[in-house]
Amino acid sequence: MASAPPSSPAQLFAQRFAPLRDTVYDDSAMFSGSAMSADLAALRPLAESLGAESSELAQLLWLQFVVFSKRQMDDEGLPLGLRALAIRSVLGDLTPTDRFQQHYAIGESALQSEEYDTAIEHLRQSAQWAEHESALLRREQKLGIREEIGYALHEAGRFAEALAHNQQLLPDAQVAFGSDTDVRLAGLINNLAQNAYELGDHAEAQRYLAQRLALGQALNDDDIVLDTLFQQGVLAHERGDGALARTLFEQRVAIALASGDEDLVADTEATLAELSEREQSR
Repeated sequence: MASAPPSSPAQLFAQRFAPLRDTVYDDSAMFSGSAMSADLAALRPLAESLGAESSELAQLLWLQFVVFSKRQMDDEGLPLGLRALAIRSVLGDLTPTDRFQQHYAIGESALQSEEYDTAIEHLRQSAQWAEHESALLRREQKLGIREEIGYALHEAGRFAEALAHNQQLLPDAQVAFGSDTDVRLAGLINNLAQNAYELGDHAEAQRYLAQRLALGQALNDDDIVLDTLFQQGVLAHERGDGALARTLFEQRVAIALASGDEDLVADTEATLAELSEREQSR
């Protein structure tokens, strides 16, 4: 009986890689992240032997990136994902959906690694590819990507860009949600207040906080109202208006008392007491 012909390096790679890939992408599969990382690392010399810009190496690097992301080890995984995406871009085998998904995954990983400029670059590219007809994303999903870009701009210290970005995003979100009193707007309006605050425009920050407070009140959402009153109180304190700050913090205590939540009452009273101490020490 004739023996089977020897497998080529590419065939050997495919035979060893396929079960690892299938396990990682099987939502019902359970596996050890560290063991999977070790198995993939052991396969890397074979992938590299097929070429520094081979499809096999790109596949392996991307799967390593995915596993590191699952393990919340983005500092280790991000460089691998970037290299894999660069190789695949050269090979030209990415569909529009691939481009959207992979740029988004890189952007998310970069956020976790606090590599904000990298996150901005790839989230922006993801947002562009999300507009392709084959991407099939809902409008809310596209808005979510744009909101993450605004967050990354702020965290990168690019406050003017963040403010301009979020100012464009807010009316689009209001149209998409069909209302200017949708709870999903609360985070975006808060981001605008933070952008303005970091730029030293406290009047603009206060305007956005007032808008957010009105939203919380319209929704009867105590969490939004309490958080916004706190921010307004801090801003008033920083501007030297102790009386206004105290009034705002007292409103928080009143809301907590009305809720009957003892922990919330204790928290708001402690915050008011801390404000009083700070005012007395001035």
